[in-house]
Amino acid sequence: MKQYNLPQLRDIAMQLSGWPLVASGTEGYRTAEVTLGGVDTDQLSSGTMQSRRVQGLYFIGEVVDVTGWLGGYNFQWAWASGHASGAAL
Repeated sequence: MKQYNLPQLRDIAMQLSGWPLVASGTEGYRTAEVTLGGVDTDQLSSGTMQSRRVQGLYFIGEVVDVTGWLGGYNFQWAWASGHASGAAL
């Protein structure tokens, strides 16, 4: 994201926020799940996942306070945050 300037980022955000997503159904409460809590994202570098308080300490995946929908989003977050921290190291 660092290669984009602010107007470009705003344009990308507008395009993504206008993208229609249509749910195809639900499995209801039978498969619903949620986790809550963890390391506050305000305390981490979004580019490296490194702690802003402790140099060299990284947090990734479900230990970070990020909530995703059921359906692989938590896996994606785990992989993406792991990649970000691994690339930084």
